[in-house]
Amino acid sequence: MKNAVIVLLFFWIFASGNLTAGDLSPVSHQSMQGRHIFSGEVLLGYYDGVGLHVSGTLADFAQDFPFKVRLGLGYAWAAPGDALLARKVFINNATNGTPKKSAKIWDARFDVLYPIKFFSLKRTMLFAGPRHSNYTAHFEYIGGAEVFDVNSNQWGLGGGIETAFALSPRVDMIVTAGADYYFRSTLSGHDTYYRPNGDDLHPIDNYTYKDADAAINQPQTEIRLMYGLVYRF
Repeated sequence: MKNAVIVLLFFWIFASGNLTAGDLSPVSHQSMQGRHIFSGEVLLGYYDGVGLHVSGTLADFAQDFPFKVRLGLGYAWAAPGDALLARKVFINNATNGTPKKSAKIWDARFDVLYPIKFFSLKRTMLFAGPRHSNYTAHFEYIGGAEVFDVNSNQWGLGGGIETAFALSPRVDMIVTAGADYYFRSTLSGHDTYYRPNGDDLHPIDNYTYKDADAAINQPQTEIRLMYGLVYRF
């Protein structure tokens, strides 16, 4: 969390350092568009936990083409799930040790953006596209000599809405809200693999993918609320 805030503050300082007296005068939306094909974004907010997102957007790269395209990468400190059930499903039925747990999500996303008018907000975009998530839950049982990770890699789809507010001809403040849906994927931990089709490898006792999915908080339907800065190069 501390590193995420430092990155966002650094970007803010960098962007602010490019402001001049002329930049601070009122500018029209039209004068700010069409001159900068590439822009970079840094966002901080909520995504199954505190998350940081960076992305690059291409706009106005073809005459009369109304869409923008964006490629992004994100990281979130996520919820790991039920530590006691995870141990039973992936290791054994032992109950000794004090559980310590954590989880993280790396996600990559591609979006197509389309401008709309939303009430009085003139610089608003709808966006949608595919996603890919790499999720890792870490479990440690202090005093019980058990340490293991559970991993999943998932494809998904998502979309949302965002709006921008000009700070200068090159810098915007941006607010975005959306949701992503991820398809079920293999959950692997220790030497055990639970697959959605039931083709499991080294399952523990009579546990199934349903039990593994209940124990692990892998991405499913994720709400995304973020705020940050855009800089047009």
